[in-house]
Amino acid sequence: MKQLLNTDLKHIRDALIKVYPLSFRKLTTKWVITISWLIAILFAFYLDDAVRVIVTGINNNVIDSVFAFGRWYGNGQPTLYLFAGLYIAGMVFQKYKLRETGLLIGEAYVFSGLITLIFKSAVGRMRPYTNKGDLTFEGWSWTNNDQFSYFSGHASVAFALSTILASTTDNKYLKTFYYSIAVITCVSRIYHEQHWFSDVLTGALFAYLISNVLIAIHREPVSEY
Repeated sequence: MKQLLNTDLKHIRDALIKVYPLSFRKLTTKWVITISWLIAILFAFYLDDAVRVIVTGINNNVIDSVFAFGRWYGNGQPTLYLFAGLYIAGMVFQKYKLRETGLLIGEAYVFSGLITLIFKSAVGRMRPYTNKGDLTFEGWSWTNNDQFSYFSGHASVAFALSTILASTTDNKYLKTFYYSIAVITCVSRIYHEQHWFSDVLTGALFAYLISNVLIAIHREPVSEY
């Protein structure tokens, strides 16, 4: 078990070194996808106010409960529970697939989270509930939560987890289910006036990219990416 732990720690170190350069390489080589994403994000900025009005205008007890679940799914607890549970079970029962899935969940959470934290701190976008508008950017801050709108950490966490879970199955209905939960998390952040539409879309895209690169690092020769 100690040898397996050392192997996994080495893999985490190697993944940290590789994941961001490989993600950047994807963005600079897959031009059709990159340009499509840029257009989508810019269009999302244009729709921020309109989407906020529509989503916050939805009010009933069922929707409240659904979006409360979405907020929980993206707050990191399910991710940490699954990481610990799957990884420990894989170690104890010597099941490589469980251990690898747990490790991937943990890596996706950490590496997506680092990018999210950097953007939140550097951009300083005001959250919707401050009512300062969707294009108010105050610049660098480590501590002011009101300025941590761009981009959404919950959306990033939710899509990172769902992308890893979806990669473990070929069942299209189960894949749809996993991604649907992540989408609920994204909409919940707009509903609770914590984020703009462009915040959650950017967070989802970055997490999806990083998670897929991590999956590739685990399963395919790095030279192919």
